[in-house]
Amino acid sequence: MTTQLNRLPRRMAALLAVTALSLGAAACSSSSDDKASGDSSSATSSESATSGQGTAGSDSSSSSASGKDSSGTVSNSGTNATESSSTGGGKGAAAGSSAGSRCHTADLKAAFATGGDAVPDMKSDNQTQASVAFTNIGKSTCTLTGFAGVDMVGDQASDGTWSLARSSKPTTTVSLSPGDTTDFSITLGATTEKGSGSFQPGLVRITPPNEKTQFALKWPFGGAVTKQDGATHPATYVNPIGS
Repeated sequence: MTTQLNRLPRRMAALLAVTALSLGAAACSSSSDDKASGDSSSATSSESATSGQGTAGSDSSSSSASGKDSSGTVSNSGTNATESSSTGGGKGAAAGSSAGSRCHTADLKAAFATGGDAVPDMKSDNQTQASVAFTNIGKSTCTLTGFAGVDMVGDQASDGTWSLARSSKPTTTVSLSPGDTTDFSITLGATTEKGSGSFQPGLVRITPPNEKTQFALKWPFGGAVTKQDGATHPATYVNPIGS
């Protein structure tokens, strides 16, 4: 009896020991699973947070950049366009106003070109050319358009005054800044003949386009031209400014 009682506690102790070991192993296994599960959840949360920050940062940066580019570029472009338009218009108006001012006789100096090839061949019976230069002696830019008036005064009192016809060449507008020079040519039907069929220039009166006041220039080349003051297509005529 004593022996059985002593054995029972031993078996129960062994059973309790086995049970305790099983429970301990289960507890360890459960703790390990919980820990693993917690790490996984933490990593996932961390990745989501990083991904969220990256997306938000990218969107924010993109939005900010887009806002700067959009507002900055459009604003600056608009401002510059407005300033450019305003400034350009102002300058254009000033230039147009200045360029559109007609050259008056008082703004100009007139002279025959007498150097080199500019001298007409008055010792022939062919057409030749003389050139008259206009120089802007004023303080602002002005323009010349069309034809100058040319009146030849004969060297002989009997020759009278001959108002030259104009050519059919197209006209242009020439803008002269202060100090600039342009010219026009006079085509001359030179002749070596003397007598009633010829005209010997002594003085030439030059009137700038659209002006009434004249320049009186002494004819410096001598010779004579065929007198055709009543002809429809004379050999002596005036060409437009700039030709």
